[in-house]
Amino acid sequence: MITRRADLADAAAPPASTAEFPLATVIERIPLPGGTTLELAALAREVTPEDDAAAVDADMADLAARAAAWVAAGATDAVEPPVTIPLYGTLLVCSPRRAAVVGPPDRLPQMQAAVMEFAAHDADLRDAERLIAESMPHVDSDARFAFAFDEAALPHRGELADRFRQAVSIRRRLALLAPAVDRPAPQPPTFAGQLGERLRDRTRIVERLEFAVDQADLLERVYSACGDRASDFVVARRHLTLEWVIIILLAAEVLLVAVDLLGARAT
Repeated sequence: MITRRADLADAAAPPASTAEFPLATVIERIPLPGGTTLELAALAREVTPEDDAAAVDADMADLAARAAAWVAAGATDAVEPPVTIPLYGTLLVCSPRRAAVVGPPDRLPQMQAAVMEFAAHDADLRDAERLIAESMPHVDSDARFAFAFDEAALPHRGELADRFRQAVSIRRRLALLAPAVDRPAPQPPTFAGQLGERLRDRTRIVERLEFAVDQADLLERVYSACGDRASDFVVARRHLTLEWVIIILLAAEVLLVAVDLLGARAT
């Protein structure tokens, strides 16, 4: 399980605004795959049996609204709304860039670990989805090279090779990510395991992974076929060149033999 903390450079950066939260809120910056960063706010809130239930519910509702506003304010692009998960007296509000956890002090480490583990997997998948989205527009124009490859297509061979390598790299990343994302719930159930399961269900990360795998397979098949056609063309051209060299050598040899015979007959 990932328990990575922000590095020193992140810790030295100015903290994000905590105006929405009580002063006791602690915010960490955790680097994620793809060069992104997760801002994780943690607020310890202890509930005792003597606390009034209505007051506790009102306080949690207020914290949920503040957390949702803070998480939504950290969105840098048009993404889905924050995911809010109440679980056993705790609260999690999560988005790809920000997350806030509220709960008893003994539950916060488990919540933070579960959120950081999920955020790392989600960021890795989002980066793969971004690369797939950038590659897909080229498929229609490049698919013709999978059917026929000629002299005019040779300048595109390097681009096709780069796109094939990227398709294989994406497929490898998804293959390594699949066991971590699509895994059975821990038995016996744990708090962190249940929180991770709800995060996966609410964000549909398993379905997104399956869709990304299908798209990566399409890219790999198209550019693998392009590579086969390009290799066949280069090999055929080399064979043709070799055949012409052999023909020219044989013709030269026949010509020399004919010259020798004519010279011998003249003498």
